[in-house]
Amino acid sequence: MKNNSKSIKLTHKERIGLVTDAILTSLFILLVNFLVFFATEVYYTTHPDWRNQLIRFGNSLIAGNHIQLWSWSNGFVVMIAALDMFVLYIRLFMHYKRIQEQHIINDLHYIADGNFDYTIPYKLIGDDQRIVESINVLVNNVIHSMSEELKTEKSKDELISNVSHDIRTPLTSIIGYLGLIENKQYTSEEDLAKYVHIAYSKARQMKTLADDLFEYTKITDKDYSKLNTRKIEMKAMIDQITAGFDLEMAEKDMQMHSKTNFDKLVIDGSPTDLARAVNNLINNALKYGHDGHNIYVEGFRVNEKELEIKVSNDGEKIPEESVKHVFDRFYRVENSRNKSTGGTGLGLAIVYEVVNIHGGYCSVASNDELTTFTLHLPIKHGDKLTPTKHEEWQQEVIDNAK
Repeated sequence: MKNNSKSIKLTHKERIGLVTDAILTSLFILLVNFLVFFATEVYYTTHPDWRNQLIRFGNSLIAGNHIQLWSWSNGFVVMIAALDMFVLYIRLFMHYKRIQEQHIINDLHYIADGNFDYTIPYKLIGDDQRIVESINVLVNNVIHSMSEELKTEKSKDELISNVSHDIRTPLTSIIGYLGLIENKQYTSEEDLAKYVHIAYSKARQMKTLADDLFEYTKITDKDYSKLNTRKIEMKAMIDQITAGFDLEMAEKDMQMHSKTNFDKLVIDGSPTDLARAVNNLINNALKYGHDGHNIYVEGFRVNEKELEIKVSNDGEKIPEESVKHVFDRFYRVENSRNKSTGGTGLGLAIVYEVVNIHGGYCSVASNDELTTFTLHLPIKHGDKLTPTKHEEWQQEVIDNAK
């Protein structure tokens, strides 16, 4: 936002108008003064007794009854001159205030014309400055709301486009293979079984996508942000989740390593959602940790307020340019939205949203040795965690990329 505070710079026309107003006001004041002095002189001439009494009274107010430091007539002149200056100042002040208001109105029209990166830059005093600041806050809030609305619309369009693409591809395969079966275009029972198996696999892939999409839309719904929290014993949950992957780990010739720095830790949260988040991270490590042989699931109590759950694998590292996008919907590190891994591209997006609604945040680090996803979770419901400086930078990059 352009908002360098500065004083209002008058245009040539405004300066001429201000000077003209000063001259005309001064002439008017001089005319009034002349009429006042003329009327006073006429009255004094026709009423000499009243004049003498007024002079004595004025002298007594200024310096007592016996000491005359200054004539009453001179004091009267000074009083009139001071009043004249005050009237002139008020007149010019009101004129300048109208100029300020016109500048503010012009800036509002400028913003309304679509220049939403502009804020009123003038540094004024008193109520005027508060008005300008209030307008700037209002404009910024409106712009933020518009940006969020545009972002939401763009997000919806991308969601529809991605879902259409991800459904169309397996659906085309299903129709194709079922068409071969329908038209009996197979030469053996083996071909028939093969076609059925492929169609079945594609159907399951579509179901997985539908399930993930339903889960994602559910947790991103604004009404879902009010969690039905329960007490969760985290060591038991981590042990239960990791045990559920024993068969898959054996099939892929991989090993699961699980540890915590606590024997018992109870936190507030949604057990279903948190279990889904950890499951998604482990599934992600299984699918994309190419050439890896180990998955590490670790729970660390950082302090009285924060729990970290780390899921690491020793497979292929994530390219640096992809790190900031890993929590995007439908984003995959592999090219051309490859389906060979069986992923929907929604798993990590669900993880991000689950942690976010719990008041935590996610971070990711990847090097030649390990790729580690870390869930930073508050232990008590209602607490909100703040990233460290490096994590804050990474979180900002991830948020901007979403």
